[in-house]
Amino acid sequence: MKMSYRDKVILTVLVFLITVLVGGMTVIKSSVQKLQSTTVTYKQKKQEEAAVQAKLATKQDLESQIDAAYKECKKIGEFFLPEMKTYQMDQYVSHIFTENEVEISAVSFEETSAEDVEYYAYELFNVEYPLGTAADLNKARLHAMQGNTEYAVAVSDPEQLVVTKMTVNVKATDFEKYIAICDVIADDSKSIVLRNLSKEDNGGEEDSKDKFVIYFYQLSDIQKPKY
Repeated sequence: MKMSYRDKVILTVLVFLITVLVGGMTVIKSSVQKLQSTTVTYKQKKQEEAAVQAKLATKQDLESQIDAAYKECKKIGEFFLPEMKTYQMDQYVSHIFTENEVEISAVSFEETSAEDVEYYAYELFNVEYPLGTAADLNKARLHAMQGNTEYAVAVSDPEQLVVTKMTVNVKATDFEKYIAICDVIADDSKSIVLRNLSKEDNGGEEDSKDKFVIYFYQLSDIQKPKY
């Protein structure tokens, strides 16, 4: 069948329109897919932004909590002596002996080490007897024996502190002077502990065998956190 010129023109226009339509649909489909992908990415980024903004909103509150915890730890840490050299420990206690007229003949230190610090508690009123029960008008003894004490000991793994053992050889004319030194050490507000006091009869010898054994519990200074 022979096509006329008019039919050829119409066919050409139809082919052109179909080509344009198919190409346009492909472009539109690609654009739609890209738009959908971009929309999903945008939503994800907005969610991430919201999460970051939420964290920033709590930053000030977190800093306040950290500062409060730091101050509490700092206050607790004030009880412990800082890490000290042996001559500093000597200076810390030597004046106690001289002020109580006790002569120091020798001082020695054991090597400083890290040691576990265990929890301990006193068991109060563990003996029951009729007069004690009768005197317990407010049931304080009864509550203590039943474990209803005012302070409870925390159950936890022991922590470690730096500990140095100091042995002081001394001599004095009166044992009461030793007792006075014990009182001073016991009243000290820092973590210094008198672990042993021994007195031996030296039979009139010049060298004294009396000894004070003192433990220094030390803790490094707690640094303030930086933001």
